[in-house]
Amino acid sequence: MTEAADLVAEVEARRAARKAALEEQRLTQRALDLEALDALEVEHGDSNVATLDVPYSPGLPTLVAVRCPTSPELKRYQARLRERNPNPITAAEEVARVCVVFPSSDDPTRATLLDARPGLLVQLGTLALGLATGRAAEEGKE
Repeated sequence: MTEAADLVAEVEARRAARKAALEEQRLTQRALDLEALDALEVEHGDSNVATLDVPYSPGLPTLVAVRCPTSPELKRYQARLRERNPNPITAAEEVARVCVVFPSSDDPTRATLLDARPGLLVQLGTLALGLATGRAAEEGKE
C-alpha cells in the first residue's frame, strides 16, 4: 500500500470505531426512551400518544412524544387561526409546547433538544393535532 492508502485506511478505521461506539450509545438511550414511551402510552392510552424519531446526539433522547390536545387546547389553536393575521406556525408551536410529554417539561434535555432541532416544535404540534382527529380508512379496509 502507498502512504496515502494507509492514511485512508487509518481514517476509515477510526471513523468506523467512532460510529460503532456512537451506535452503542444510541441503542442504550433508545432503550431508555422506549421505556418512557411505554409508560406514557399506559398513562394516556396508546392512541393518544404519537412520537417523532430524532437523529441521535449524545446526551439527548432518540424520540419525542406528544399527547392528544385537550378540547380547550384545540379551541385555543383554532382561535389562533381565526385571528386577524393568523400565524399557523406559531399556533402549531403553541400546541406542541403544551402537548409534548417526552422529554418532560422538567427535563433539561428538552430545551437542549428543541434548540438542536429548531423545526421540531412545528412538526410536534401538527402531530399532536392529528391525534385530535379521526383517520381516513384505508381503501378496501374497514
